[in-house]
Amino acid sequence: MANGIAELLHADLEHFGESLWRNDEIGERRFNFFLTLATSVIGGLAALYAAKEDTFDEVTLLYVTRAALTGLLIFGGMTYLRLLQRDRVTDEYHATLRDIRNRLARLDSGALDLAVRDYKMLQDPPKKAALKWRKGGLAQMAGVMTGVLLALLVYSFVPEATDITCRVALAAGAGIVLAVVLVHMAIR
Repeated sequence: MANGIAELLHADLEHFGESLWRNDEIGERRFNFFLTLATSVIGGLAALYAAKEDTFDEVTLLYVTRAALTGLLIFGGMTYLRLLQRDRVTDEYHATLRDIRNRLARLDSGALDLAVRDYKMLQDPPKKAALKWRKGGLAQMAGVMTGVLLALLVYSFVPEATDITCRVALAAGAGIVLAVVLVHMAIR
């Protein structure tokens, strides 16, 4: 009976391990798509501004810029929220894998060779909030990028007659506030 249970636990361990890797890979692909899209759109806007005498008038170019940045901001927010969900699922997978390893260790000491060799890995890792700030994961990067997009969007809406220092300060302030809020949400 114990042998059948061990086989089932080994199958679960393999299944959840594969699911963990797939979940991480899908999250990385989402982030890479967002990064590629943002780079392409901003590169396209830079090309339009470089050739603005040959393309659009100033007002049309400003509307195109605002629309593109708004779309990127929305897509960045959606990517950020999806990456937060991915992080939560990853944490659940890690907890499940630890639980399976603990069960295997209790069931059969030989299973340790297959699951983990170090007993410390069987324990729940300590929760250290200070370390989460230094995590620098994909969700945090998506939050910072979304904050930068908001800063660019705010900058495009501040009238040109306003002093350049004021425009930059408003835009940077909005972007920094959003980035800090999103990074703070990601570490919870």
